Amino acid sequence: MKSRILFCMLFVVACTDTTPSGTAPAPDVQRMVIVDSSVDTQIVEIPDITVDAWVDPCANLANTDDLYCTCNPTCCQRQTWYCPPTGTEIQAKYAILDICGEDLIPCDRNRDPNCPPAEILEESECVHAFDCPPGINEDFTMYYDCEIDGTTGRQEVKCDKGRLYYGECITCFEEEEVCDNQDNDCDGNVDENQLNACGGCGQVPEDICDGLDNDCDGTSDEQLIRECSTVCNSGLEICANGSWIGCTAQRPVPEACDGEDNDCDNLVDEGLNCQCPPDSVGALVPCMEPPLTCGMGFKTCECVNEECQVTQMTECFALCHWVPELDPNEECDQFVGVPMNPEMCNDFDEDCDSLIDEQLVRDCYTGPEGTLNVGICTMGEQSCNRGQWYGAHPSQGQVVDFCGGETLPQEEICNGADDDCDGIVDYGEEIPETDILFLVDWSGSMENYINAVRMAMNRFAQNFAAEDKLKWGLIVGPKGIPSPTGTQEMLIMESNITEFDQFLTAFSNVGRFDNSTGNEQFKDAILLALQNISGNVNYNFAQATWANRMGSIPELKFFKVNWRPNADRIIVLFSDEYAQSYLVPTVTADQVLEALESTPNLKFYAFAERRSRVWNNYVTSGNGTIFELSRNQQQMYDDLMSILDDICLGSSEQEATYVTPSGFMNVSGVAIDESYGSRYDFAMGMCY
Repeated sequence: MKSRILFCMLFVVACTDTTPSGTAPAPDVQRMVIVDSSVDTQIVEIPDITVDAWVDPCANLANTDDLYCTCNPTCCQRQTWYCPPTGTEIQAKYAILDICGEDLIPCDRNRDPNCPPAEILEESECVHAFDCPPGINEDFTMYYDCEIDGTTGRQEVKCDKGRLYYGECITCFEEEEVCDNQDNDCDGNVDENQLNACGGCGQVPEDICDGLDNDCDGTSDEQLIRECSTVCNSGLEICANGSWIGCTAQRPVPEACDGEDNDCDNLVDEGLNCQCPPDSVGALVPCMEPPLTCGMGFKTCECVNEECQVTQMTECFALCHWVPELDPNEECDQFVGVPMNPEMCNDFDEDCDSLIDEQLVRDCYTGPEGTLNVGICTMGEQSCNRGQWYGAHPSQGQVVDFCGGETLPQEEICNGADDDCDGIVDYGEEIPETDILFLVDWSGSMENYINAVRMAMNRFAQNFAAEDKLKWGLIVGPKGIPSPTGTQEMLIMESNITEFDQFLTAFSNVGRFDNSTGNEQFKDAILLALQNISGNVNYNFAQATWANRMGSIPELKFFKVNWRPNADRIIVLFSDEYAQSYLVPTVTADQVLEALESTPNLKFYAFAERRSRVWNNYVTSGNGTIFELSRNQQQMYDDLMSILDDICLGSSEQEATYVTPSGFMNVSGVAIDESYGSRYDFAMGMCY
């Protein structure tokens, strides 16, 4: 009988977390029971695993705990504290502040002054933050010397949003080519198309009488003729082989018995015992010569011998000497003649007042025929002294036969006058009505420059004739004005648009320069000047104010230039500084440039130092020119006159094609407008 074995397996699994009500909770245990009929029963127990309850890591944290800012981000405010600058570098330290109270609710002291003090949680050392001040991008431009292959140049370094950006090393700054032995337009050629026929700069030298070809035309001393004179009269002479020859003026010769004034002293046959015709013996001839001391006397022809084969003229005596019976009761003074009028320029007392040639003056004019009293041409004056006519020379004093004070024809320039006395004013173009506004930097560094401008303007006042067409205005700044809180730097309208004499008076009365000021408000001044005439002034002056210790006269709301409605407008700036603004909010360069570009009938000129190239953009937008600021009053005068010449040329129908020169224009430079066919010579101060 076969045996049979029965296997029985019983699995008991307990997996519940709940227990019947009223019983103790059983441990979380798994048991596996294996029943084997052939072996003993074995029970294996799995150990009890207990899990702790979850704990919140952000609960009850102090602000010194590492997780405080992670758990409470709104309580931790990150701040940047700027450190004292080092050169152009801006350093900063970074701090984290706890701005919450015990309730962990943020409280910002900038908005709520009742907030509890913030507590500093972290603070770094000063570290690099910016290469340069980030808020002055436009005005922060530096220039450094650099070198490329041995050629020195300039490198521009600009600040943009706090970072320095280095431009390329520029060894040549492209400008209009002028004759100065420099490659101005950076094309590798020097003074091209600028040299004259003699290979030099400026005008071709005039030919002078020296045997040389001064004007480089292949011949020397050609067609040179000049006036010459002697004590007798005037004539002409020519140049030959470097010498003046052939003067046609009469030369004085020793007096001869011929009834002529041979030695040109206004006396005839004086000092000679001249023979005279026998038939004139006894005839009285009028005379005014020594030994007569004054008035008119007489002399006669007399016989030397009884046969009257030889005759001679007597000396000059009073009439009573020859005919005493005319007044027998009076004592005869044979040396006092009959008083005569008028007094003549002959070193003799005609009117017997014991004065010789007294108060004798006469008009004179040496200009071409037909030019006297035409245009600027006027006669001069001469005065008599010791029998000769003298004129006042500007540098040599009284000169014989010189016509002092006369105005002769000159080269025509655009000044509202007929300078060449041909009956045509300013090339036939009438100068337009124009308002000219000066913006003048009045800080101490400008004193020598503005003194040159003052002298140039005074000279201009003496020579310019068209004051009725031009009106002038003057704005200066900064000028220090005392105030209760200290010196206030002011932008002052010294003269609104007015007549030239009033403008010049205002210019002379501005006062001394102030070395304590240095905040030049010329971005503001330009925009203020344009606010009522520009088509695009993107700035609200009604909501603006001046920065602390800055101001204006008149007040900002009244600061307006009274431009004439139909006049052309010119703004002329004089400054040795960069463009700056002290209005709040700040006036930007773009706002000024847009206003300049959108102002009709406007030209903007700047007199600036070469380093201040920032003004280039402004004159470009203002259709003007930039000139070099100079202490030389002659250069300043010539450059001011070139602006006035531009007024005249601008009145042409071809104004639209006029090409304004760019870059610095020196007094020795020449600007050429090919389309107009005109040429302004800055050195000679004329347009032709």
